[in-house]
Amino acid sequence: MAFTFKLENPDGTPADPPTMRSAVPTWEPGDRIFLGPGRTLRVLELRTAQEPAHHALLVVTPDQ
Repeated sequence: MAFTFKLENPDGTPADPPTMRSAVPTWEPGDRIFLGPGRTLRVLELRTAQEPAHHALLVVTPDQ
């Protein structure tokens, strides 16, 4: 089963990429999302919603 998450920057704008599908539903602050060579995001916060389709991860690049 795959879970879809919106990815947002701290200012509320969509991250790059703006969404992600994952088999992992339990992302936590500090987790790293490896998108490919040289592309990593760090999870700051999981924002849950009543509808799983509206869950979002607040992320930054590791150097931020």
